[in-house]
Amino acid sequence: MSKTLRADVVVCGGSLSAVAAALAAARTNPHAQVLLIEPTDWLGGQATSQGVSAIDNAWFDPGRTIMEHHPDDHYAADYLQFLRSMNDPGVPGEGMAPKGTGWVSRECFDPRSAAFVLERMVAEHENLELRKLTVVKTVETFGGMKNAASQRIIKALKLIEREPRHGYRPFSEFLSREFEDWYDPFDSDRFTKTILRVEPQNDSRELIVIDASELGDAMVLSGCQWVQGRELETEELNRDGSLPAMDDDGSQPVVFPFCVTDAPKPAAETALSKSWSDFDAYKTAQAKELFSLKQFTWERVWTYRRLKTTGAMDDFDAIHRGDVSMQNWEPGNDYPYASLLLNREKTLDEARENWRGGVDPLTVAGCEKHAMAWYFWLKEHCPADWDTQYLQGDHPLNMMGTEHGLAKFPYVRCARRIVGPENFRITSATWKNTEAPEYDGSTGERFYDRVGIGAYAADVHERTGSRGTVPGIAKPAPFYIPYRALCSRNVVNLLACGKNMAQTYIANSAYRLHPIEWAGGSAAGVAAALMARDQTENTDFLKDNARLKNLQARVGENSPIGWKAMGD
Repeated sequence: MSKTLRADVVVCGGSLSAVAAALAAARTNPHAQVLLIEPTDWLGGQATSQGVSAIDNAWFDPGRTIMEHHPDDHYAADYLQFLRSMNDPGVPGEGMAPKGTGWVSRECFDPRSAAFVLERMVAEHENLELRKLTVVKTVETFGGMKNAASQRIIKALKLIEREPRHGYRPFSEFLSREFEDWYDPFDSDRFTKTILRVEPQNDSRELIVIDASELGDAMVLSGCQWVQGRELETEELNRDGSLPAMDDDGSQPVVFPFCVTDAPKPAAETALSKSWSDFDAYKTAQAKELFSLKQFTWERVWTYRRLKTTGAMDDFDAIHRGDVSMQNWEPGNDYPYASLLLNREKTLDEARENWRGGVDPLTVAGCEKHAMAWYFWLKEHCPADWDTQYLQGDHPLNMMGTEHGLAKFPYVRCARRIVGPENFRITSATWKNTEAPEYDGSTGERFYDRVGIGAYAADVHERTGSRGTVPGIAKPAPFYIPYRALCSRNVVNLLACGKNMAQTYIANSAYRLHPIEWAGGSAAGVAAALMARDQTENTDFLKDNARLKNLQARVGENSPIGWKAMGD
């Protein structure tokens, strides 16, 4: 079955950045029809479908202190609405846990609650249409709005929307067994498919497309310039302005989070490992080579990302009956052995022949087995008077919302990234080192085209065999998002945000945190709404100071672009 949809703005990928972009676009231009597509059945990306619902924000200064004590000044208003709505009456799940539940985060929450709140926020806008269980299959382009030879413009997108059939529950099977079905246009035993062709709302106008996905589908398929992986020797451009050499396979490891609680009585849970004939040998090898509590106690690993506790707050050395611990641990269920993303050559081949997300299915399958091996290692090392229970299926504390108990999608730390105008990318050269003796308490480079702010450490998880640059600054001062990082240099109606924006491997390690994703999405959504209204190209904001100032003002109505607590 096929169907044509009409839109002014299309937001691809239901990440936190995508939700922020869709909300901002719908709010900024109420006359624009906004289409938001989500590959899973939960909006929210890393906060929900990827299971990372304990935000790494509790241990890093100076950004931590600023954000904790001045959130209204330094978080987007709708991001705060999202966080504060999780304990509203009628919200399913366990909601937002009290501060002090987990020690890595001030905000530990049930991803089921978060997904519900995000979808409710989207539903408040009549001009915003949501299509879940939907992926981008092809992108149709031709010469740019002004017909420059090096430019392209997206004319239409072909999407595949899937509807469960025969009582099948999505995510009953491991993702490695279901994923390719997402991109197959033909009906399967699991799903009925609808082919959706997305065209401009008005034939005389152009679509504006935002890629805020985890895989960069629209970026790759549109022929835009993009990179992935890790710069080999330098973040800086070559003398001729070209991009530095890359390790295509150097993206950070992915991980399948899962939840555990206490067991009512000791149980072997052997059924969990029956999917893999070599499971015991694999777990034994990982126990010898990788798995570790590092310098922490078992209790500290349990409370690291604890989403629910029945004990006292800030009691991180004690575990309690009824606790729920979300596991996202390194060296634990982090899968360091292969990249999720196919290398550049294979990605481009797949885009030409039959796009399936540019994902290595062997990595997905390996990550699933690795996560389960970590669970059993953790179970075997628990305190003598304790036993664990892996949460899956219809258990009321299974916060991942899947039959198998793993997150619906692996947590992607490092995605495909757009290349901005004149090969612009955010680099760590724009940072200030808060640990340097000469640090003066100021922010990083205050970009003239700043449209957002963020603060986080340079948090790199190494992947086995990856080669290239490493952060020279571990704890950068609070920093900014420049508008240039949201622009495709050669597809004039394409923007990117979240982990897809123009940034280096090192910069991404700090820009990938949840509220920073949201900030970039807010800016991209406002820009897209104005582009749709005025039928302008993405770089026109950079060519006209009045237009740029208006963009910054409109973004600032919801999402701050300066650090008030630091005199900005």
